[in-house]
Order: sequence, then structure tokens, then C-alpha cells
Amino acid sequence: MINHDFSRLELNIEGGKEKGRRPRRRNLEMGSVKVFSKRVLLSLFLLASFFVIVFLFFSDRDAFLASSRYLFSLKRKSYIYDTFTISFEKEVPEEFKNLFVDGLKDIEFNGKNRFAFKDKGGDFVISLEEGEGKEVVYSKDFIPVGHLYSLTTNIGKEDLGNKNVYMLDGDLKDFLEKQYGMSVSVLDSREKLVSKLAESDNNIALVSFGTLGYDLKVIPFDGKYYLDNREGGIALRFYSSVKDEDAFILPVMTRHIDSSDGSFDSERLAKVNMGGVVAISRNLARKMINVGSNTYPADGIGKFLADADLTHVSNEASFVPGCTPTASMTFCTKPEHIEVLKLSGVDIVELTGNHNNDYGSKYSASTIKTYKDLGWRYFGGGLDSEDASKILYEEVKGSKIAFLGYNYYDSVLNNYGPLAGKGKSGANAYSEEKVKKDIAEAKKNADIVIVSFQFQECYCYPDGDVIYPICYKPLSSPDQKGVFRKAIDLGANIVVGTQAHQPQTYELYNDGVIFYGLGNLFFDQYIWIGTRQGLVLTHYFYEGKHIQTKVVPIYMGKDFKVNLATKEQGDLLLKLLKEAR
Repeated sequence: MINHDFSRLELNIEGGKEKGRRPRRRNLEMGSVKVFSKRVLLSLFLLASFFVIVFLFFSDRDAFLASSRYLFSLKRKSYIYDTFTISFEKEVPEEFKNLFVDGLKDIEFNGKNRFAFKDKGGDFVISLEEGEGKEVVYSKDFIPVGHLYSLTTNIGKEDLGNKNVYMLDGDLKDFLEKQYGMSVSVLDSREKLVSKLAESDNNIALVSFGTLGYDLKVIPFDGKYYLDNREGGIALRFYSSVKDEDAFILPVMTRHIDSSDGSFDSERLAKVNMGGVVAISRNLARKMINVGSNTYPADGIGKFLADADLTHVSNEASFVPGCTPTASMTFCTKPEHIEVLKLSGVDIVELTGNHNNDYGSKYSASTIKTYKDLGWRYFGGGLDSEDASKILYEEVKGSKIAFLGYNYYDSVLNNYGPLAGKGKSGANAYSEEKVKKDIAEAKKNADIVIVSFQFQECYCYPDGDVIYPICYKPLSSPDQKGVFRKAIDLGANIVVGTQAHQPQTYELYNDGVIFYGLGNLFFDQYIWIGTRQGLVLTHYFYEGKHIQTKVVPIYMGKDFKVNLATKEQGDLLLKLLKEAR
């Protein structure tokens, strides 16, 4: 009995030991987990802090360094939470002083005014003079504009005194008048401004970026076009010397001064070039073969065309292996001559033309495959009727653009050869009902809707090298104006005729703009001046809005080389188009 009891006691003791050890081990394990968790959290906190510091450093290096120097300096200044004083040099106009005071006088920090103004010797001394150690504290550009129909192609500083100048913002009117020797009238609405500019080409306006629109024409200033070069505006800059330890307050100052839409983010400004008829065939192809160049007609203009986020052309001649240029109306293009389009920076090919199936739909289909292989997009035609009817959407720099294209001419004549069908590549057929449905769909999915038509062409050309004005106008039969305007009524923003071998006029209509014909881009019609003239449209879009179209005249020499038009050539074409309106 005794031994039995002792064995039970041993077992209990052993059991007690086991039961006693396990809780202590669990406590140790839980403690280790807590320590490990704290270490992980501390590591994550330090890692996040590191990335925040790196972000702040690269987002505003000067302010970051100035703040760091202050925080870690042994000679910390007591005025970090005090008021910063601002004074102005004598040449600073009173209007700007008022602008500055109104923007900054009520800013407080911990119950104390952040800024105060004194006659001289401020922490920040504002001046018009740029210099070493100075920073821009206020920046505003005034952009010279006329009406879209204006024939003015450039304006210099010396011209301003001879113009009737209008503005919507009169805050700096007196200063600008003195600085540029001009007389400025201030209008109270954009509508009145556009109306006044339409009265005369001698009327111009100085506007901020936010006032731009497709109904206005940005006029180059001293040869520089503002949307391509900020020096193309009248720049107003005010500067101040800034101590390193005070640099962090500069963004606070500039952020609170009203610049009235005077700036924009160039990374959100989308630029789209649209060109006219391309048919690298007949005499043009023979010329290229003779000179031994696969880029010949684009050598003088390719760089200009490629200088855009998107470049569009309407190519009417498919690439056919073994193509031999002839003088007939049946077009093909040698495959190696695609280098013309590559040099031109083409991204988008319109397929509404009536010659893509001249050698059969087999080659228009293989040409589309070539475009796909190059990463190019297409619209207004396709591998079959379903593909041809697709809307092309392009998103660029924050603006979504829809491209729609139709072959009107062959559709209304029931000429099915150039048109896509079931299992047959070709151009997109036109019907008013289809256009209505497509535009409604495009408007749901895009900010901007561009519609292109292959319309009936004008062939009223004279004998010889003379100007024959009739083809600069929209056709009356069939009703070209009616068809193009209907697309605007249905919701399109821009309507373009890509059929015209001779440029046609353009007009504002309701809530959009119409370009009835762009003329030839690369083709061989050199006999008439009208077919040597052409237009490239450079559209600018900003945050989903159509803010400008630059109408660029081009000219093909009798040697088939295409270049930007000279001033004389461009002025003549724009004048002819205005008279045709």
C-alpha cells in the first residue's frame, strides 16, 4: 500500500512539474511574439518614414533642405512662427501690390498673421528684376489671340500699339499699357470678347490659358506659338531674393496669390496632328524610285508631323508587293514606301478612302495587318464591315478622344467596291442613322468626338497653273454643309473632310468646328496650285476640352516635296479659304 501511494505521489509530482512548466513556456513564447511584433512595427514605421522623407526631398528639394537645416541647426531662429515681412521695389506696379496684399493679408498661423507689409527692408523684397538667388513669386502669361477666322499669323511687341487690345482681367491693365505702349479695353464676358475679335483682324485679346477655346486663334508672339513654347506669350514675372531658411514659406506665399488661370500643366496638354490625302502612287512613286529615296516627299515635313502625341493621316492606297506605278486611276503603293509614314510619326491611319480596294480587298486586309504589326491604330475602315464600323478611342494625357470615319460618297452611290462587307475589308459605309448611333455612343465614352468623312471630291480645276476658287467652298450638291453640320448637331466636337484634294474652308458651327477639306498631304497632283496647297490641323486638348486648333498651311512643290508653306503661300491660302466661307 505504501509503495503504491509513493508511486502515485511520484506521478503527481511529475505531473505537477509538467503542469508547472507549460504555462511558463507559453508565457515566454507570448512575450517573444510581442517583442517580435513591436520590432516589426518599429521597422515598418522607420521604413515608411524613410520613404516619406525621400518623397518630400524629391517633391520640393529646396524647401526640404531649408526646413532640415532649420530643424537640426544649433542656431535655431525664434521667428519661425513669427510674421514674415514683405516689401516692394519702386518699379512694382500698384495693381500688383494690391493683388499681393489681398491674397496674403488674412493668412494666420497659431493666431498670428503669417505675412505683414512694410515700405522697405522686408524679409521678402518683391521686384521685376531677375537675378542670382531670386525666386519667382508670381507668374502669369498673357496669350495673344484673335478670332478663329483671323488672318493674323504673328504679332510682335512693336505691333501692340497699333492693335485694338482687349482683356477680361483688368487687374494689371495700367501696368501692361505702360510697359507695351498699348491701349487696353476691358470686357466683362468671354462672349463679348469673341464677338469683338470677329469684327476685325486688327482686334486682338490678351487672355489667360483658362480662356482659350477652339473659337479663338492663338497668335504667335515674335514667332513663337504659346502652346508649343511658353515664350509665345507676354510673360509677367515678379521675383524676390529668398534666404535658405525662409524658402519653405515661399510655396505658401505663391499659392495664395490669384493668378486667374494663368498657368497649366504641360503634361496634361495633348497635341494631335491630322493630315489629308495620302496616295503614294503614280508620278510620286516614280519620282521616289528615280531619286532612290523611300522617304522623299516627307523629308521636309516629317519632323513637323511627328511632333505630336498622336499623328493621323488618311491613306488611300494599299501596300502591294510588286506594285508598279502607272498613270491610271487604280492605285497601289510599294511596301518600302511605308517609310514615308514612319518618318511622319504616324500613329493612326484613316481608312475611309475610295482607293484602298483598287487591287482587291486582299491587299487592303494585308495593309491593315501591316499597320497592326507596327502598333498603329486605324478607323473608318477595317477587315470586314463589323471591324470597319468600330469607334477608335485614344486616351492621351488625360483626354479621351473618339475617332469616327465614314465613306459617304460610295455609300450614297451604292458603289460597294471600296466598302467593307461580310468577310471583305474596306471602308466604313455611311448612313445618317449609323452616324447618329455612333456619335451617341462615342459621347458616352470619350471627352472629344472627331468625325471624318470621305465626301464627294471637287474636280473643277482650270487648265494650267492658276487659281480656281470654286473648290475652296463646300459642295452644294450633294449638300456637304448639311452633312457635316448634322454631325455637329448630333454631338461631334470636330468634323473633318479628308476627301478633298484641294483644301476647303472651315467654320465655327453651334458647339463645334468644321474643316470641310484638308487637301493633299502626299500625292502627285502638281499641275494646279489648289492641289499643291494643303492643311495640317494641330488640335490641342486639355483635361478633356478642345482648347485650340492650329490651322497649318503646307505646300507641295512641283518636285513633289512637301514643306510647311512660306508666309506668302500660307497667307494666300488662308485668304482664299476666308473668301470661300
